Amino acid sequence: MGSVGRVQQVGGALVIVAAMVGLNSLGNHGPQPLRVDHTKAWSYVRTPHSTASGLERRLGEIASFVARRPVQVRCEDFFEGKLVEPGGVVQFNGERPADFARLRPDVCSALVHFARAPGGAYACVVAATCGPDTLRSAGALTVLAHESVHLRGLRDEAVVQCYAMQQVPAVARLFGASTEDGRALAALEYAVAYPHMPSAYRSAACHLGGSLDVSGNGGWLR
Repeated sequence: MGSVGRVQQVGGALVIVAAMVGLNSLGNHGPQPLRVDHTKAWSYVRTPHSTASGLERRLGEIASFVARRPVQVRCEDFFEGKLVEPGGVVQFNGERPADFARLRPDVCSALVHFARAPGGAYACVVAATCGPDTLRSAGALTVLAHESVHLRGLRDEAVVQCYAMQQVPAVARLFGASTEDGRALAALEYAVAYPHMPSAYRSAACHLGGSLDVSGNGGWLR
């Protein structure tokens, strides 16, 4: 997928997909965000207090790959506290991240769905036939990547979101997706969801060849 012509082809298809699907079908941010109880001491919130399920163990392995250190993931319901990120959360003590991320249950459900059928994104992007399930998969993968980048110790939401989208191809491959499908999911998230995110999550430097483009040439979208 490295040629300029193919990148332009995929980009054109994404514009059509955005018009077809609409914002109401985007699955990466639901109506209720997770909450954090800031009354708990750091010694309590640094590590999870439940045994990981099989799914959570797998998500922890993938998060550890992105975070570049051993971390865990938990799929949790809402509870009282300060409103934070809508799809997931990593708590910090100063600049030090906790050792696990919390993901919203619907994000975890979307990841389960994707793991069962990780193919097809490239074909639907090129054909401009992607439906809500593909958008939900792209969003859920981005949420997992986003919280995993936080687990590296990065806090700036705009930087983290840009890096997270660039991690989507690798994360998707760890779920069994092909290289083409992983890049298509990243391109779909970037073209459809990213422009409508809150300003704190967007950066003018997040584009092919921009200062936040880790590859330097938009390789994550090719």
